[in-house]
Amino acid sequence: MDKLTVLEAIRDLAAAGELSESEVLTAAREGAGTSGVAADDRRNRYSRVLFFIGGGVICIGIVALIGQIWNDLGPVMHVVVTLGSGLAAYTVGLLFSWSGKAGAAGPAFFLIAALVLPLGIVVAMDEAGLDPEKLALQSLTALFLLGVFLGTYLLFRNISLLIYVIGYGIWAFFAITEFIAGPSPRFDQETFIEYRILAVGLTLLLLAWAFSGTRRQVLTEPLYAIGSLALLGTAMVLGGWKPNQNVFWELAFPGLVFAILYLSVHVRSMILLAIGSLFFGGYLAKITGEYFSDSLGWPVALILLGFMLMGVGYLTFRLKRTYLEE
Repeated sequence: MDKLTVLEAIRDLAAAGELSESEVLTAAREGAGTSGVAADDRRNRYSRVLFFIGGGVICIGIVALIGQIWNDLGPVMHVVVTLGSGLAAYTVGLLFSWSGKAGAAGPAFFLIAALVLPLGIVVAMDEAGLDPEKLALQSLTALFLLGVFLGTYLLFRNISLLIYVIGYGIWAFFAITEFIAGPSPRFDQETFIEYRILAVGLTLLLLAWAFSGTRRQVLTEPLYAIGSLALLGTAMVLGGWKPNQNVFWELAFPGLVFAILYLSVHVRSMILLAIGSLFFGGYLAKITGEYFSDSLGWPVALILLGFMLMGVGYLTFRLKRTYLEE
């Protein structure tokens, strides 16, 4: 509808007594106010992006500077330029976040601290004569940083802090489980890692589900993507390849895929639908190559696989069109 048509409609309503001057002025002010708020939101978003990019560049600069002058520094300065830089960034982040007047500067400094503090703690341990590769020390370091950033998140409720909490939580999980298991021959190390990745994937999917409909909604799609990739990718690896395949995981994998597809419809997530469909196609290719290439001949197996992949594509199209499009 063009402007002249709108103005004509307003005149007709005003002449009929159905629209007053004050109502027109109020609507115009509200529209202008909404436009201003939207513009402010866009500016704030660009500002946050630039703050975080700047924080990442600062981290790269700190690491590069440390690398250049490392051999010229003594043990004390090693700790100062690494752990000291991380603590300084964390302190500045606290001050900016507490004042609330610097926009995204506080979270940007927390990004620097989250990246530099682990390096600083490792350097401090090494200079103190401790072995930072010991799983007990890694577990304590991860738990300490997890506690620090979890407390900071609970204080300021900034979403970016929650990302660091999740990252340190995953680190703590791997370090603690590795420490508990130890060098026991009862565990196959590679399989143990795969099962832990599986657990992390499932946990991230549950977190994404919990964040849906809350102010942490912005994290749901990335968590759905990473969680489903970790879950389905690890499950496919656990299935193995003939003649060393794992029958349980080969039979369980389609169930996991259909669970992801069902979840994608339930939460209206295109990323889950895409990942589930891709892994289902990959599973069909794997099964065809394992069990049908010899019995049917490779050309026939390829024809069969092509039709199955077309079926997966049609299923994805129907699910998207029926349940995900408004």
